[in-house]
Amino acid sequence: MLGSSRKALLVVFGVLAGLGLFVWVGCSSVEPMGPDTTPPTGTTVTNPTAGSAVNSAEINVRGRAEVGATVRVFIDDVDAGSAVASPAVPNDGRLGRFTVENVDLGIEGPKSLKAVATDLYGNVTDEPVEFDILLDMTPPPIAFETINEAEWVDEDSWWLAGVPRIRLVGRTDTLAAGARVRHGVTEYLPDSTDVFPAEPGEPDSMRFWVTLSVPPLTTAAPESLITYMVEAYDAAGNVAGIPVDVLWSAEGKDTTLSWLEVETPISFDDYITGQADIQEAVMFQAPVWANYVIGVRFFIGNDGITGEPNPETPTTEPFTIYVWRPTADSTPTPGVIANDGMNTGAQYPEMEWLQKILPNAVDISNNNHFPNKQFFVGMEWDHRNNPPVGVDETPGAVDYTSWRLYYQPPWEMLETGDVMMEAIVSDIPNLAEARIAIIGGGGSIREFER
Repeated sequence: MLGSSRKALLVVFGVLAGLGLFVWVGCSSVEPMGPDTTPPTGTTVTNPTAGSAVNSAEINVRGRAEVGATVRVFIDDVDAGSAVASPAVPNDGRLGRFTVENVDLGIEGPKSLKAVATDLYGNVTDEPVEFDILLDMTPPPIAFETINEAEWVDEDSWWLAGVPRIRLVGRTDTLAAGARVRHGVTEYLPDSTDVFPAEPGEPDSMRFWVTLSVPPLTTAAPESLITYMVEAYDAAGNVAGIPVDVLWSAEGKDTTLSWLEVETPISFDDYITGQADIQEAVMFQAPVWANYVIGVRFFIGNDGITGEPNPETPTTEPFTIYVWRPTADSTPTPGVIANDGMNTGAQYPEMEWLQKILPNAVDISNNNHFPNKQFFVGMEWDHRNNPPVGVDETPGAVDYTSWRLYYQPPWEMLETGDVMMEAIVSDIPNLAEARIAIIGGGGSIREFER
């Protein structure tokens, strides 16, 4: 009995030993995983960028590298710090983000930046990121010279401007990335430059001109003192500036325009009319403070038609009122129509001024559309020979600002007199508070209200 038990145990041990041998022999062909020997790839530096200029001696170097890798930054081969790349959100494959803070660039001048990545297993990248940058902490020179179309007031130390546009003149050098005039968040850029050669080894000098436009002036604030910053800046972000004070002040002038005395009945030489679709326009220039055309006035002549059944009933027909932008020609003519066209309706009085306020004021503050606040107002006839419109033919007093369009361009100048139209302009479109001027022929202000 005892002998049988021993024999059974020997059999069990034999089986287990055989299984162990089988397992060892069967697994002997699988080698354990070896170490990672692949250098990290894909390392980039996103800030600063190659060839860029910076204006701070301490910067943060940012970029992408293999997650877990240590990125060490060198400036001119001097160790400047390191950081570990962390997983990016959103996930960007194997790459993470790193920031090496407070990298010291030293003194001004060109710098060589190198970034070397080492992964978790000690593998060093075969291709370090290397490029040059420039440390520039010196702003470019800036000088203010003068303002054209403005007057220097010595006792107040400001420039007095009373026209729609002034031209500021400044100076810097050609190493500057640019120049500008700034007021708050508004930036005015040069519209003209001129370069002057300097001494050998020195950067050339650059003079620049910047056009400044009058700010909105209202009845409550007919003057505005603005401090402009005349600035030059470089590629590194350095800025040099000089403050310049400009007082914009544009008071209205009560100038009366003398129209030809019109007798009743009006003679043929004293009015002009046209067929349907013929247009008549007069050019005006608004005063500096005006920003809107709000209405038009026409001297309506006698059409010679008797009203029925009441002879006193006006027989005038509707016509359409337009405002035009001037063309860019040396002698401007009506160009793009600036309003939707306003129908006057019929039966308005004869032998007196017809005044119509536009349903939507026309903004003339854009110097590109209305240079120096010049514009045209006028009419298109909708009916044959109705209405007649007065013409001022005072000898020696023709302004040559009246134009006629016979169906198709070009416009033709009326050289024998001035069509009796007037423009109504204001500083703001709110008529209850606006400062208003009625402009007659030649741009003279006939009536003025504040």
